[in-house]
Amino acid sequence: MTPEALRSMTFPRAPLTRRGYSEEAVHDALRRCAQALTALTEENDRLRADMQRHRDWIRANNIGDGGSPTGVPTVDAVLQQARAQQSAEQTVTAAREQARNMVRAARAQAEAILQQRWEQAAQSPENDQEETERLISYLRQVAQSLTVTADQYDTKRPAAASPTAPTAPPGP
Repeated sequence: MTPEALRSMTFPRAPLTRRGYSEEAVHDALRRCAQALTALTEENDRLRADMQRHRDWIRANNIGDGGSPTGVPTVDAVLQQARAQQSAEQTVTAAREQARNMVRAARAQAEAILQQRWEQAAQSPENDQEETERLISYLRQVAQSLTVTADQYDTKRPAAASPTAPTAPPGP
């Protein structure tokens, strides 16, 4: 029984000896409406009981933040979380790129210093060869440490053990 069926319902006229509509047709229509209304009321009661049972379960299991009866996050919360995730990913990407640039610059600087020391050593053999070798070793350790650090930034999970940075050689 639908509202449209009720609106379009027609009844035959009563016999000539009576006024109004046929009593039997009206009673039949009322019985069908009562059955439909009873079914809807029973379904409504069942749904209310289900809803209350779900609310009780949610309260008993401490689900939700109290603002939303089902504990399901709101659209705004999901969008905010997505924006935060995107921002975090952009920050991590920028940090990785900056680390790569720093490693490139450090390698270039180390190579330039090495080249300069080799040239100095070749031009004046009286320089302390041992000091030059120690400085070259130190610079290689720094470059290796920077490479390991950059590799750790490139992966999602950093290595469990990272080498410690070498200590600076004593000044000349």
